[in-house]
Amino acid sequence: MGWLWDAVASPVLDRLKDPDGPGPPRVWWVPTGPLASLPLHAAGHHDGTGASLPERAVSSYTPGLRSLAAAARGAPTGPRRPLVVALSETPGAGRLGHAAAESATLRRLFPDAVELSDAEATRERVLALLPHHSWAHFACHGVIDPDIPSRSGLLLADHGRRPLTMADISELDLGRPELAYLSACETAHTGPRHADEALHLASAFQLAGYRNVVATLWRVPDAAARRFVEGVYAELAATSRPDAPLDVAGAVRRTLLTARAEYPHLPQLWASFVHLGG
Repeated sequence: MGWLWDAVASPVLDRLKDPDGPGPPRVWWVPTGPLASLPLHAAGHHDGTGASLPERAVSSYTPGLRSLAAAARGAPTGPRRPLVVALSETPGAGRLGHAAAESATLRRLFPDAVELSDAEATRERVLALLPHHSWAHFACHGVIDPDIPSRSGLLLADHGRRPLTMADISELDLGRPELAYLSACETAHTGPRHADEALHLASAFQLAGYRNVVATLWRVPDAAARRFVEGVYAELAATSRPDAPLDVAGAVRRTLLTARAEYPHLPQLWASFVHLGG
């Protein structure tokens, strides 16, 4: 991450004008090739010897300018009623200790949240409810197919019969939903064969219409995933207004800085989390 700062992020920021507003500037990254697998948003010298990108700017990723333009249009406002899909137990997969805790966090902060847990969280029910919720939170296993990305997906209760794949998600037309948080493994990871195409689960949710997507570049321990979720949603609960769009990118940045302050020498616990969208 120190090299990413010296070779990529710092030269880019040096070319930018000072921001007009009171906050840090927004930067959208479109990495290709091997760079797409690296935590560019977390570039910096985190040992206290130099600057870092999270301190200087709010970073997001986008597959391309067309996706960014689509994300910037028609930000939804009004009441938020999250859909929470949480699987602590998944047939044929390991137990997820953080799933129930994440669901409890959302229901505490947003009492109107609707939960599908464990056996209730089937492909059919999830697809039926997604159009009725501007937020969706998935705490479940993700599976990545690096050779055929369209087969990547989220493991729901009935994944053995018919999984919820990247192809299923990208074909949805959900209008302008606001946020999809994918608390699953490697949901923003692209295999080496398709590194220039941003083909992963997070980009599929963008294609479905979501203005903001939070995802991961690599596997994160359960406790770290749960604490990051708690931080992001606490930020959103404290700052969101019914008449204004969510500042998801800012919430992710502030949560990352908090986690970094606690574990500066363990970036594997906080640098995996990325924001895509407007």
